[in-house]
Formats: sequence, structure tokens, C-alpha cells
Amino acid sequence: MNAIKKLLIIGIAASLYYLSLWLNELVWGETEFSFDVHWVFFPSGIRFILVLLALESGAIGIALGGMLWNFQDHPDLGLEFAMITGCIAGLSPWLARILSVNFLHLDHEFKVFSPQTLLKISMLFATLSALLHQVWFYAQGLTENFALSLAVMALSNWMGTLLVLMVFKLLIQSSESAKSSMDS
Repeated sequence: MNAIKKLLIIGIAASLYYLSLWLNELVWGETEFSFDVHWVFFPSGIRFILVLLALESGAIGIALGGMLWNFQDHPDLGLEFAMITGCIAGLSPWLARILSVNFLHLDHEFKVFSPQTLLKISMLFATLSALLHQVWFYAQGLTENFALSLAVMALSNWMGTLLVLMVFKLLIQSSESAKSSMDS
């Protein structure tokens, strides 16, 4: 893939992830369970889709969008916090993808997968992302109850991922339906 195309994908991924964080904050911001733990976190699903489709470029874009968001949302925690939190956001879905291929023996290119496979990957991703974030937040003194925040974050990540996957599926089905109507 040439450099311009890769940069374009990174920029689109960063923008989509940043916008999803903004929208999630708009909808769920007042209902945080603990520091940066929402009851439903649909940007998790955006991360999942971006890494499945755009691989490393998606992960880099997520990290950049996450860095910008965290620096704006938590300026008092500083640039280092924003950069590490953004890297965790980009690294966790990419790492979950690698673990899925190596340990769940999934197709490297994800060309053939079932709803059950998608469920396994999304559960691994949601849990891994929550674990990495909560270890970081706990180390920074931002999480009082590690286990409970981990559980709620993993569940909210998973719910957000399932929500985005369902919307994505509906969009694909409606575009296929529209295409078949036009062909008739």
C-alpha cells in the first residue's frame, strides 16, 4: 500500500474514532460508572471495525484520535496520559486481532468467519481493552475499584461493539437490498 493511501486511512480512522468518542460523550457522558467507564461504549465497536478492516493503519489512526480526545477531555492529566491512553486504545484491538489469529486459529485475513467467530473476537477484544485501560487507570490512581471497573468496562465495550456490529450488518443488508432492487 502506498504511503499516501496509508496516511489517508490513518486520518480517516483517527477522525472516525475521535467523532465516535465525542458522540459517546454527548450521549453517555453524564452516566459514567467510574473514570472513563461508560455503561455503553460504542467507540469500542468503531475500534473493532477499524482494526478488522484497516489493520495497523486503523490502529494507528485510533491511537492518534484517542490521544487528541484524551488531551482535550483530560488536559489536567497531561500529554503523557493522553499519549499512553491513546496508544492503549489503538493497541488493544490490534493485539486482540493477533491473539485471535494465533490462539483461536482464525483466518489471518478474516475472509471466512461466522457470527460465532465474531462473538469470540469481540469478547476477547472487549476484555483485553478493558484490562489494559484499567491497569493504566489504576496505576495512575484514577480507579478506586479495579475489579468492578474492569467488569463494567469490559461489558460496556462488548455492548458497544455488538451495537456497532448490528448497525454495520443492517447497513450492509440494506445496501445489498437496494442493489438487488436496482438490478431487477
